[in-house]
Amino acid sequence: MKAKLLLLLLALSLTASFVACSGGGKTPSGTETAAPSGESANGWADDLPSDLSFNNADIRILYPESSIEDIFIEDPGGDLVDEAVFRARMTVEDRLKVTYKISTLSQTRDSYSNAVLNTFLGQDDAWDIVADMIAYAAKIVDDGAYADLRALEYIDFSKPYWNQSVADGFTVNGHLYVCSGDAMVDYLRQIYCMLCHKKVASEYQVPEDLQQMALDGKWTAEKMKEYAISAFSGDDPTNVNRETDTVGLLLPERDHATMMATGFGVYRYSPDGNGGYECTYGNAHAVDVIQWMVRLFNENPSCIGTFTVANEDSFRIDREMFNSGRALFVTASFDDMASVYSGIAGDYSVLPLPKWSEEDDYATLSRVIHLASCVMRSSPNQQMAGAVLECMASVGSTLVTPAYFEEALKIKYTDATPTTKAIFNLIHDSVVFDYGVYCQSAFTSSTIYVYTPILNNDLGWSTSIKAHQVQWEKGLRSYIEKLSHLEDEYA
Repeated sequence: MKAKLLLLLLALSLTASFVACSGGGKTPSGTETAAPSGESANGWADDLPSDLSFNNADIRILYPESSIEDIFIEDPGGDLVDEAVFRARMTVEDRLKVTYKISTLSQTRDSYSNAVLNTFLGQDDAWDIVADMIAYAAKIVDDGAYADLRALEYIDFSKPYWNQSVADGFTVNGHLYVCSGDAMVDYLRQIYCMLCHKKVASEYQVPEDLQQMALDGKWTAEKMKEYAISAFSGDDPTNVNRETDTVGLLLPERDHATMMATGFGVYRYSPDGNGGYECTYGNAHAVDVIQWMVRLFNENPSCIGTFTVANEDSFRIDREMFNSGRALFVTASFDDMASVYSGIAGDYSVLPLPKWSEEDDYATLSRVIHLASCVMRSSPNQQMAGAVLECMASVGSTLVTPAYFEEALKIKYTDATPTTKAIFNLIHDSVVFDYGVYCQSAFTSSTIYVYTPILNNDLGWSTSIKAHQVQWEKGLRSYIEKLSHLEDEYA
């Protein structure tokens, strides 16, 4: 009980500073997020009526079995994040007078989403709220399984605990079926950023003010390259030994190349200014960025990555490089920090993914498997589900998100410097939406990955892109057309 009381006091002290900055996200065009709304009269960040009650009704929530502890903890046992998850559930239940009824599925990825779809097609109203992996949810949205979130009375997507970029990007013809935000802690786990090993930085005279550089808007691709190529120790630059050498930049997974390119402003689809999207994956900027990345990793022995399918051995070797102090920079998700980098020798600082130029905005992605929020169209209690989701996001941003940052980043959020707190918020607010990353498999089976030209040292990437653009654009138009008229089918 003492631990829960301390956690509640901690969360309340963070509300003004964290909730005002959390959520957000920017569109690829750089549109700023809505102004923070602060606390409402009910003491929370949302505007739910203080007397809203659903008379102890069951709210039926489906969650992947492997992630159930992100939403339902029976006995927190003193763990910081578990305590926050436990407190968040109790708070939602008490505020709205509901009871969580949790179901789980052991399936993963598309098999999980297909199980949801099959339940819907079988006219089974088993669940009200579904936590679905965003890319795979996108594949079944046009089958009608999920309700229009914008039609639900209590959800307010202008609030900072919902990602504005994802909400705006998924909205078609005024309808929204999937959204990301602080209602699901898994969304936080999958956010990408970059770590800097302080020991290696000291050895190679890298400035200690990289975080302030990032906050000043000066953390760019060229700055990262400048510091990365200065850090190398090894007998043979043409054949880096990952067991013994020190390098400046390490990408431990091939998909991290896509995340880095996103940080540099490469989007597969971007807003066209008319409420739609255009394919920008092969435009002049994208070509410049990909060619720069090809040269970075093929012409500098201090910059390396795994650009083939990773296996357990490559994971171990690459991550041990950073843990043992033999890599200056490494790309990572927040979840990586909480697990594979928890045994680091020394200390690290956290940075956003660098941007292309000082004039650009920072950008990152949450992985395509991050859990997004959905409401089942078959639910007889859609308005209640909307209220619960809104409350989960609001309470999550106040209780769970700060606790998760403290646990994952191994830095006391409340004791951190204002600079470190601002970095946490900057990264959290930089998650963007890209149809080509989150929804590509929903309308085409063809894609060209960023890691392929790096692996092949191929500067002719744009030629491969042009051969696919017509198919991509056709698939996107067809997909959006289906979503534009989806509600007509269920009117």
